[in-house]
Amino acid sequence: MVSEQSLLQSIRKKELEMNVLIEQARTDAGVMIEEAQTEAEAIISRCIEEGEEEGKKYYEKEIEAIKQEIAAIEDWRREEELTIRTRWEKNVPKAVETIIEKVGAGL
Repeated sequence: MVSEQSLLQSIRKKELEMNVLIEQARTDAGVMIEEAQTEAEAIISRCIEEGEEEGKKYYEKEIEAIKQEIAAIEDWRREEELTIRTRWEKNVPKAVETIIEKVGAGL
């Protein structure tokens, strides 16, 4: 019986040692999980910040391109207006002459 008891004690001792190792592994795993979550949150936060920064750069670049396009359209419009005005002013004397002829002929 002594040997049975000593065998049971050895088994119990091993069980206790294993339980300690299991608890240590659980604790270590919990720490690793917390560290991984913290790191993941930091990565997500950094990615969001970088994405916002890139989005802002893209937005500003597109706004600048639109402003340049608007300026080009405004320049074209001024040139077109000047061309039309010049043509119109060139034709004013002839139009006045034609009106005078037509009105004078009708009297």
